[in-house]
Amino acid sequence: MPNENATKGVLLMQNPFCIWEGIFMDLLERAALEFDKLRSNTYYFEIARKNTQRKFMLNFMSGDFHHIVGLHKLPDIRFIQTGARDKVYKDILHGRIGSSDIQKSKYYGEIENRLKLVGQMGDILDSNQIVFKYLKNGNVFSRIEADYLLENAHKTDIIYIFLNERSKAEKGQIPVMCCRSFFPMNQLDYSRNQPSYTLLKKVKIDTISGNETVQYDRSRILDQAKEAGSEAERKSVLQQLNEKKAQSAIKEVLEQRRNCQKDKQDREK
Repeated sequence: MPNENATKGVLLMQNPFCIWEGIFMDLLERAALEFDKLRSNTYYFEIARKNTQRKFMLNFMSGDFHHIVGLHKLPDIRFIQTGARDKVYKDILHGRIGSSDIQKSKYYGEIENRLKLVGQMGDILDSNQIVFKYLKNGNVFSRIEADYLLENAHKTDIIYIFLNERSKAEKGQIPVMCCRSFFPMNQLDYSRNQPSYTLLKKVKIDTISGNETVQYDRSRILDQAKEAGSEAERKSVLQQLNEKKAQSAIKEVLEQRRNCQKDKQDREK
């Protein structure tokens, strides 16, 4: 008798639909709907390295969806490549283009995981990231052009989010970034050889209501640590620093992967 969980996993991989908020929904449409929520949010970052502080904003526009979900990787789906990106996105959003249309591509398997993760992109961005200055020369195997790299642990994945400046900011203006690429780690470690920044502050801004949510403030944590009544309390407070939490979560995922790989090798002996 086949393993029930294994069979369930295979069925989920083959099924272009998913359950979303209690509704049986096309996977591509769900990704578009979740991405649509991101369009009303802007993220503000303050980072520092070697006594140099930088600021940037991250926002999302409808044309970004094409690259984020990897539609550019489907060259054999002509209407996806030749259509205006805004229009393709709106057609997906309103159900006129669905998973069945892009599953015809022989390259679909390369983007399936992205489609699933884009539906969780808001949660990923709201969590702890390590911010890197992205140097293309540091990854000779990659053709990605980006200014920054965000690295996250999310469930059992390591997620890479590449950011690029939308247009050159004028002097005195805060640069605005777009998401250049977004995908889970496979075998390559894109953060290797990349200089990291210290995250000072991150704020999520709802551009419709104007509400601002401070998601991280390093100075506040350091102040709390100074006011701690004991060394044990001070150390506990410092564990809330973004770099400690993010690195710990990433190490945990990597350890899980190593254990899974070891178990697989043991079974194959």
